[in-house]
Amino acid sequence: MSQEINNSAAISLTYDEFKSQYLEYQSKLDKLRKNGTDRIKVLENENRKIKNNRILADDVKKSLIEKNKAGIEAAKQVAQENKEEIKQIADETVKFVNVNHKPLYQQLKVEAKEEKAKENLRFKEEMAKINDRHKERMLGLEGLKDNKEEYKIKLKLENQTYKQEIFEEKTKHQNHLQKIKDKVHDSFIESQDWKMNARDGKKSFVETMQAKVENYIYNFSLPQFLLKNGLYIIIVIFMIVCIVINPSLIGINAINLILKNFSTKVFFALGVAGLILLAGTDLSVGRMVTLGTIFTCMILNPNTTVEFFGISFNGIYATGGFGLAVVVALLVAIFTCTLFSAIAGFFSAKFKIHPFISTLGTSLIIWGLVGFGTNNIKTGTISQDALNIAASIFKVGSFPGIPLTFIYSVVAIAIVWFIWNKTRFGKNMYAVGGNPEAASVSGISVFWTTIGVFVMAGILYGFGGFFQSTVTGSSSSSFGQGWELEAIAACVIGGISFSGGIGKISGAVFGCLLFEILKYYLRDMTGGSADITNVFIGIIILLAVTFDSLKYLKKK
Repeated sequence: MSQEINNSAAISLTYDEFKSQYLEYQSKLDKLRKNGTDRIKVLENENRKIKNNRILADDVKKSLIEKNKAGIEAAKQVAQENKEEIKQIADETVKFVNVNHKPLYQQLKVEAKEEKAKENLRFKEEMAKINDRHKERMLGLEGLKDNKEEYKIKLKLENQTYKQEIFEEKTKHQNHLQKIKDKVHDSFIESQDWKMNARDGKKSFVETMQAKVENYIYNFSLPQFLLKNGLYIIIVIFMIVCIVINPSLIGINAINLILKNFSTKVFFALGVAGLILLAGTDLSVGRMVTLGTIFTCMILNPNTTVEFFGISFNGIYATGGFGLAVVVALLVAIFTCTLFSAIAGFFSAKFKIHPFISTLGTSLIIWGLVGFGTNNIKTGTISQDALNIAASIFKVGSFPGIPLTFIYSVVAIAIVWFIWNKTRFGKNMYAVGGNPEAASVSGISVFWTTIGVFVMAGILYGFGGFFQSTVTGSSSSSFGQGWELEAIAACVIGGISFSGGIGKISGAVFGCLLFEILKYYLRDMTGGSADITNVFIGIIILLAVTFDSLKYLKKK
C-alpha cells in the first residue's frame, strides 16, 4: 500500500483521479468502522435518547438500554480487532492526501492568480467602457443646456445611471474575485476534512495551526485590520521611537518596574472591565484605591496614630501579630470596597441609574468619609514584614527578580477569566451587556447579574488596594486620585467596548500592560512631567473610544 502511495506521488493526478483514489481508502475505513466505532456511536446515541424519552416506562427503558449495552460491548470487540488495520489505512490515507493534494492545490493557486489577473483586466476595460458611454451621453446633453429644467432632470438621471452602472460593475467584480478566493479556500478545507475523516474526526496540532493561518488569510481585510488594530499600531510605533532614542528603556530594571506597577493596576482594570462590559463605567475606582489602601496601611502599621472616626487599628497588630493583621487588613479592604461598590450597583440595577452617576455618587461619599474620618492625616509606613508581601523573588545576580504581586495578579487574572468564560454568570454578563431587554426575556436576572458584576469589581478593588499598600507602604485620603481614568483607559485600549457585551479578559490584561509600558515611556520622554503624560493619556482615551465607535458604526 505504501509503495502504491509513493508511485502515485510521482504521477501528477487530476482532481477526479485523486478524489477517486481517496474514496477507495475511505470506503475501506468505513467498512472496518461500520460494525465497530460507528456502531458504538449509534448505540450510545440511542441510549441517550432512550434516557430522555418521557413516554417509555422505566422497565422498557432499562431493557432497551441493556440490549444496546450488549451491542456496544460487541462493537468494542470488533473495533479492537480492527484497530491496527484501521490505523494503518488511516495513516496511509493521510499520507496520500498530503502527497497528492499539494501539487493540485498549488496548481489551483496558480490558476486562481491567472484568473484574478484576467478579471482585473476585464474590470478595468469595462470601467473604461462605462466612463466612455457616460462621456458620450454627457455630450448628448449639451444641446439641452438652453432648457435648464429639462437639462437638470436629464443630468440627474444620467448621473444616477452612471453611478448605478459603476456600482453594479464593482459588485460583479468583487463577487467574481470572491468566487476565485473561495475556490482555493474550499480546496484547502476539503483536504483538511478528508484527513480528519480518515482519523475518525481527529485533527493533528499542525493541521489545526495550518487551518488557523489559512482562515486568517482568507478572512483578512486591510481596512478592517487597521480599524481593529490602529491604536495598537500607533502605540507600538511610539514605543519603538522611544526605544531608539533611549535603548535603556528595555532593560531588566525597566521591565521589573513595569511589572510591579502592572501587578496592582490590573486588579482595578479587571474590576472596571466588568462594568464596561455592561455598557457602564466606574468613576469610583480612585476612591476605592483610597479606601483599600488607607485601612490596610492603618492595620499593618503597628505604630500608626491615625484613627478613623476615633477608631484605632494599631492594637490588631500589637495583640494578634503580623498574621492576624494581614488577614484583618485584607478582609477590611475587601469588605469596604465591596460594600460601596454593591451600593452603587444596587442603585444602577434597581433604579436603572447609569453606573457613571451611581459610582460618581459613591466616589464622593468615600472621599468625604475618608478625608473627614482621618482628618486627612497620612498613615505612615507599614511594617517591614508587610512590605515583604510585595518583595521580588528569583533574584539572581543583577536580575532584580519577579515581584510577588505579579504572581498574585496572574492568579486573579486566571480566576476572573474562568468566571467570564466558563460560568453561567459570565455568559449572563455578556447577554446583559449586549441587550438587557433580550436577556431579561430569555430568563436572565438583569438585576442580580448587575449586582454580581459590581460585587466582583468591589472584591477586586479590595485585593488591589491591599496589594498596592504593600508596594507603596503608606496611604492618605488623596491617594489613588485619577486612577479610575487609567483603569478605564487600559480597558478601552484592550478592546472592552463601551457599547456593551463586547470584550475579553485578555484584552483588559493586555491593555493594562500596554498602558503601563506607555506611561513608563511617556515619563521618560517628558522628563517625568505628569501634566504632559496626562495629555497623552487623554489623547489615547479619545483615540481608543473613536476606534471603538467606528467599529460599532461599521457593524450597524
